[in-house]
Amino acid sequence: MKYHMCLDVSGGIKNAKMLKGNITVDGKTLDTVAEVKAFLREQHAMGRRVLPIGDCDNFDYQTGCKGHEEDKEK
Repeated sequence: MKYHMCLDVSGGIKNAKMLKGNITVDGKTLDTVAEVKAFLREQHAMGRRVLPIGDCDNFDYQTGCKGHEEDKEK
C-alpha cells in the first residue's frame, strides 16, 4: 500500500514563512507569508484539517490519503 503526503493546515499557518513560494493556487504562487496564511485560513474555515501534496484520487480532507494498492509487478 502506498500513501501520498499531506500538509497539516494548522501547522502550515504556524510555519507559513517556510511555505512561501511552495504553494500554487489557480496558477499563482503564494510568495508572501500573508498570502500563505490567508489561503490556509480559508481552507481551515472550510473545515479542512489537511491538504494533499500533489494529486491523490483517494484523499480525505480530515485524515489525508486513504492509501493506494501498489502494482504487484514492480
